[in-house]
Amino acid sequence: MLSSCQLGRFVIYNFADINDHKKFPSRPLTAETSPFRFHTSNAGKFPKEINDIPFDKYLEDTKTVAFLIIKNDTIQYEKYFKGYQKENIVPSFSMAKSVTSILIGCAIDDGHIKSVDEPVTHYIPELTQNGFDKVTIKHLLQMTSGINFNESYVNPFGDAASFYYGTNLRKKSAK
Repeated sequence: MLSSCQLGRFVIYNFADINDHKKFPSRPLTAETSPFRFHTSNAGKFPKEINDIPFDKYLEDTKTVAFLIIKNDTIQYEKYFKGYQKENIVPSFSMAKSVTSILIGCAIDDGHIKSVDEPVTHYIPELTQNGFDKVTIKHLLQMTSGINFNESYVNPFGDAASFYYGTNLRKKSAK
């Protein structure tokens, strides 16, 4: 059994939050010289109310700091709260799953990926040793990989929580 002092050496952050980008190593991206720009709608289509609460108030009450609705190539709604601005870095959390699905579709259209039925190890061979050899891209997109993973952030022994017991995500995810 570890003492609280010994445990303190391993527990670095202990939970996921909006400042995750400050906790872990990153690689800066270089901006394109002529980046894609979304059109902006002056009469955007978005909910005016949710449960009889004005949409902006609803977002503020739910601790939202940035909210964006895009339909096709047009921004329908873009608003920032709690002092955040467009330039701030915020984690995407589960929203990244939707973007990943879109990018997989684009990679299939472009011929970089043959099918969602391919094993993920065709693209990340080092995962073969960790039980991913039978997991397909489709499994990951549907979150049905069968890999034993507990996403609890409350349980200090959950898999996701343990990512915060240091700063080496790559080493932790290889286990």
